[in-house]
Amino acid sequence: MAALERYKLAEYARDLDALVSENKLGDNPMITGLTYDSRQVTPGSLFVCKGRSFKSEYLQQAIANGAVAYIAEGAPLSDLPHIIVRDIRETMPLLAQRYFNHPEQDLSIIGITGTKGKSTTLYFLREMLNLWQKDSGRPDIAFISTIDTYDGVDCFKSQLTTPEAIELYRHLHHARCSNIRYLVMEVSSQGLKYNRLDGIKLEVAAFLNISEDHISAIEHPDFADYFAAKLRIFEHSKQAVINRDLPEQSLITDAAIKQGNRLLYYSCQDDLADFAAANVKNREPGYSFDVKLPEGTFPFEIGMLGLFNIENALAAISIAYLLGCPLKHMQAGALTARTAGRMELIPTRDRQIIALVDYAHNRLSFEKLFETAAKEFSGYKHIIVFGATGDKAVSRRHGLGQVAGRHADYIYLTEDDPGHEDIMAICREVGSYIEAAGGSYEIIPDRPTAIRTAFMSATKPTLLIVAGKGADAEQKRGSTSVAIESDLAVIRRLVAEYDAGC
Repeated sequence: MAALERYKLAEYARDLDALVSENKLGDNPMITGLTYDSRQVTPGSLFVCKGRSFKSEYLQQAIANGAVAYIAEGAPLSDLPHIIVRDIRETMPLLAQRYFNHPEQDLSIIGITGTKGKSTTLYFLREMLNLWQKDSGRPDIAFISTIDTYDGVDCFKSQLTTPEAIELYRHLHHARCSNIRYLVMEVSSQGLKYNRLDGIKLEVAAFLNISEDHISAIEHPDFADYFAAKLRIFEHSKQAVINRDLPEQSLITDAAIKQGNRLLYYSCQDDLADFAAANVKNREPGYSFDVKLPEGTFPFEIGMLGLFNIENALAAISIAYLLGCPLKHMQAGALTARTAGRMELIPTRDRQIIALVDYAHNRLSFEKLFETAAKEFSGYKHIIVFGATGDKAVSRRHGLGQVAGRHADYIYLTEDDPGHEDIMAICREVGSYIEAAGGSYEIIPDRPTAIRTAFMSATKPTLLIVAGKGADAEQKRGSTSVAIESDLAVIRRLVAEYDAGC
């Protein structure tokens, strides 16, 4: 990997000039590491004192591990050389840009935001661009999604949809060192609200949709704050694609124009949009449809269930077109793209039970999920297994309970990353909304047991929807993540057992 040019503390201070309230540069040490995790400090590091739960002992641990300077917000915490700033979150991207030698200048970065569909759109686009890059003799693209991350060097399960600025710029640096041309990333409301994308210019920004989500004491106080954060994506772009079918489209358009963006629209309803889908036909297990592009209308197919995935594919097609991706790679990528645990169908051999595993976890995704169930599986009993997360996004619970209570024949409530909250308390709260919507449910806290119970309850043709975790093999309990059997693995095992007994 290419060596980074190193800089002294005074040069970081100059970058931060507008944010600095005071500093003590001491002997102006050379900075050879940058982190806000005291456990990751190495000799020569600049340590960032970040977070509402920051404790002075973290700084002492950083010093013991070799930190030569620190940056903090408010007031000095030690006599070690330091820079005191008025906003630590605005500070981190500036630190990361210098430390990683401005990798954002050497990549084409694409940002995708929306309440639902970000990951699927990214995977459609990734498949299209990878085929193009392979045909051009270039390496696969880099990507940062809610599910996983690949930057040319590291590949791992993601912890945050949009990582903190220091991690984000590290990924950009890795991609640059790997001779990667494109990096596609999901852009979260938290990432935008807390300045993680500062300094990054997106070649294309995509706005998929918007509905209430992430409303809690530690995220967004209300929908207005959430929506405003999402709209900040246009501060980072000069070219954007927007879903023309949204009720909020005019507000989104106004925000994009205010930031000087060139706009293009995609639509599944309006053939006057720049990119429009029409003539949709079922094609097991997906759909065929036509797409109007500036040069004409061309056939496309996707291998994913759910009409909403045509919207996601169309968003990816729009972005790929703007990047100059050849039509043949867009068509092939749309057909072959898959996301493990996303709208994944696993039927028993006799189709008595058809399991549908998906990551759906908010009102909008539940509405789309049940819309698909009603259209594609009208002759089946609809049973769903799901839970609600703890500690955050508490506003989801009402929407999940209300939608499931209105549409499902029966519901099993279970664990889904409870964090520090009690599983039974979460389930009882969701259950109250199910009851208010006229639904029936029971609570089984152990998730594999809940899935097995639901599976075994099928006495007539049943669509068993298992929502929330997909292929995720971890459960957040307290402050730690515990290894579990994924929903996808549980279902595949149950179906195999069922088929073996037939």
